[in-house]
Amino acid sequence: MFAGLTQSDFACYEPRKWKSNVYNRERLEVRQKLLALGQSCAGHLLGPDGAPLFLEASVEHPAVWNHKQVDSQSIFFSRNEAARKQLDGFIDRQKPISSLLDDPTPQRNHLFLGVTVLHESLDVVLKIHPDASVDRQNLERKLDEHYEAERLLGLLHELPEGFTIGVLPDQSALSADFSIEQLAEIMSALPPQSGAAGGMLIPGQPVHMFAIGTSQPATQFVAMSTDEQAAWVTAQLTLLLPIYRFIVWTRDNDFVSMAKVLDKEKAVRRQRGFQKGDRVRIVRGMLAGKDGAVAEVDAKGLLKIIVGKMVIKIDASDVERANA
Repeated sequence: MFAGLTQSDFACYEPRKWKSNVYNRERLEVRQKLLALGQSCAGHLLGPDGAPLFLEASVEHPAVWNHKQVDSQSIFFSRNEAARKQLDGFIDRQKPISSLLDDPTPQRNHLFLGVTVLHESLDVVLKIHPDASVDRQNLERKLDEHYEAERLLGLLHELPEGFTIGVLPDQSALSADFSIEQLAEIMSALPPQSGAAGGMLIPGQPVHMFAIGTSQPATQFVAMSTDEQAAWVTAQLTLLLPIYRFIVWTRDNDFVSMAKVLDKEKAVRRQRGFQKGDRVRIVRGMLAGKDGAVAEVDAKGLLKIIVGKMVIKIDASDVERANA
């Protein structure tokens, strides 16, 4: 159960404490409070498929991927683990190894909603890292289509006063006259992804993410009751959820033809590199130990094998190369 955030929780993130392990215990308690808060919000945060978004928290101790300092504590809501794994291999192959070592967290690859405790405020925000290539490109392609750009603009105009938009650290207020041209200008300021021309991120430097969010000063937030705190955070996340659903890549929201890429990769994995004419040995089933030749490979990973005068259909996982 969420116990509420106090002024001492925000004090854990004073600059003098960022690099010290002495405050790990205090930050762990904040982390646990945030996870309890996230669990109370989770039922309201459903992805495009109707399933709850996956909840996780940032680490509370200095580590390589937070550059040996903890300047804030966050919880994140994003696509579930199975959906992540489906995209991670493709995304990570586009990045240099150095960038993976610098920041291996899932938030680098995926659009997410976040709740962050800083020293002086609590922020609720939607963010895209420059390297979250699938979600980023899905958004960029949608904005190339006038109807889709107008849809997003409508969602932005529905946000109440107090929300901002921009590429961090530059944020500007979302006003009633916010335009498609301003949105395009903001997107053009998002840095290239790692590995692209001009896309090198400097370790230890702030990442310039695309962000839409709102903030509550710590003094005002701790003045609320526990129920009021939870209700305020839930309300802000719920306001951002339609924008999350608009942007996030799914097979039903695919403006980058990623479904075809993933299906092709899946077929290649199933086929295990076998091609017509390959000599193979069956390793499972009634014909285990028999050698044959591949006559055909289909997209589902099934092979037609010629064994003597017989032609059998068998899964690629049930054979190995004859010279293996």
